[in-house]
Amino acid sequence: MERNSIEIRVWMQRHQVRQVDIRRELGYADPKTVWATIEGRENNRRVLGWLLEKGCPAILLALPEDMQVAA
Repeated sequence: MERNSIEIRVWMQRHQVRQVDIRRELGYADPKTVWATIEGRENNRRVLGWLLEKGCPAILLALPEDMQVAA
């Protein structure tokens, strides 16, 4: 299953979450990590975990196998 970046962005907009908020809270200087994870180009577990903790549905995130148990 592929990450549904459009639905993730819809969820983010509904919950007033911006990529810059995620980046700042996780302490990343470069926005690429957050963007690439949302787009499904990377599987940054900190970003995916952050989204899960905030309530983003796991089905949208297409979590890596090692994170599916936690979701």
